[in-house]
Amino acid sequence: MKAHAALARALRVNAKTPLFGVVGDANAYLVECFTRAEGGQYIAAANENGAVLMALGAAMVSGEVGFATVTHGPALTNCVTALAEAVKSFTPLVLLCGDTKAEDRENLQNIDQRTVVLASGAGFEQMRSAASALEDLARAVRRAQTERRPIALNMPADLLWGETDYAALCWQVPVLSATVTGAALDNAIGIIAAARRPVVLVGRGAIDPGARAALLALARRIEAPLATTMRARNLFRGEDHALGVFGTVSTPQAADAILSADCVIAFGAGLNFHTTAQGSFLRGKRVIQISNRAEDLGAGAPADIAIHASPQQAAETLLHWLDEAEIPASGFTRDLPAQGLDLPPVTEIGPRRDGTVDFLTTLARLEQILPQDRTLVTDAGRWMVRSYGLLTAPGPRDHVTTASFGAIGLGMGAAIGAATIHPDRPTILFCGDGGFMLGNLAELNSAVRAGIDLICVVFNDGSYGAEHIQLKEKQIDTAISLFDWPELVPVAESLGGSGCAIRSAADLDALPARLAARRPGSVFLIDVKLDPDAVTMW
Repeated sequence: MKAHAALARALRVNAKTPLFGVVGDANAYLVECFTRAEGGQYIAAANENGAVLMALGAAMVSGEVGFATVTHGPALTNCVTALAEAVKSFTPLVLLCGDTKAEDRENLQNIDQRTVVLASGAGFEQMRSAASALEDLARAVRRAQTERRPIALNMPADLLWGETDYAALCWQVPVLSATVTGAALDNAIGIIAAARRPVVLVGRGAIDPGARAALLALARRIEAPLATTMRARNLFRGEDHALGVFGTVSTPQAADAILSADCVIAFGAGLNFHTTAQGSFLRGKRVIQISNRAEDLGAGAPADIAIHASPQQAAETLLHWLDEAEIPASGFTRDLPAQGLDLPPVTEIGPRRDGTVDFLTTLARLEQILPQDRTLVTDAGRWMVRSYGLLTAPGPRDHVTTASFGAIGLGMGAAIGAATIHPDRPTILFCGDGGFMLGNLAELNSAVRAGIDLICVVFNDGSYGAEHIQLKEKQIDTAISLFDWPELVPVAESLGGSGCAIRSAADLDALPARLAARRPGSVFLIDVKLDPDAVTMW
């Protein structure tokens, strides 16, 4: 069979997420075989960057590898921002990108695709021949899993038409199950035994149900409060002594508890500068770091003890030996309230112009009004920092963030991909007006075409918020950060969606009825009008 048909079959048989893409002359035949002959689920994006973001969203929610495909040249260069976002968020995905024929030197779309991919931080795999196509794809998938980043499989157009034999190849990578023993274990137990105010910190690498149960048991045994990194947020929501996010977006009461701690036991967390609040949250504390990825150990802050092991197995082993040694609990949680440590204050910011609503109280109302059984997607912007404390999702895999690269306008693509994993419930995207116009608008109709059940909330202050803050603080005219956007609801309607604007408390009161009346499987936009001078960031 042709190599492109073999690749299409391998994707249909092995991939656990849909295929997203934009077709061109190099990849159109692969996509056609995948959808027609193999019956695979393919969702077309409006822009190649959006296709990669869709794969990112699907990967984040499912915990599996995401898949996207584009053609060559400008199609690939359009993907660089999304690839960088996936690299920085440690998201495994495979980008099947076409390439021009090696002999076609004058092709307008010729570019050094390897250099483009590597510049984004993603990995690169070359399809060597038609006969090796399936092996090359399997290698790309295995690399994406183990390296936790995007891998581009570069497919020259002429090789895709070569002949090959289909063979089922294993894409899976064995899971690390090293036994936790030795001096590191002994020293970790000694540190925990001596701690009087320990905190258990959990990152994205330790959010599976088995690990959650083991970590909860360990925290209760040593009477330590539980905190998470931003990407493991909501893991312990509702549990006693849950601090919420550990880091720069911690609530005031959680920050007080963290600053008073004398020991941090981190599982599956890289301890980056956001988590450690530029190191201030670890200062004067003993730190134990446990991860099943060796690359995480010492990647951010240095630890007193670093253990390369499964977080679940490590937690169970620590619990066993603490019991064997009859080490008493710390008593730290007895000094803390059981509930409310992760709840941020909500107060009105101050005077604002007519026809706008208060940012924080509206954010809190939306949290209550919008469906609770949701997939939550948050784009980047100055509004996002406070949203992290107020917006919730059922669990950490139900919240997709697209702020790892500091780029706005990546949320819509990620929301479409995330929604394909849980089509039975709405996906709720929060973004700013700048991000909506910059990137999210391009994929709104893609969501309509795909029948995605999506609610898009746009915090619309008519500005580039972060720049507006800086100009205002320096007492410089803010005009260059302000925009006279069109009304967004008619824009959404012209692209096949519907929506409403929120300009007053009365509009908010009417929102539940508007949401109840919306058609399932449709796109609904909520345009929240804000005063750019009355939107708090921190």
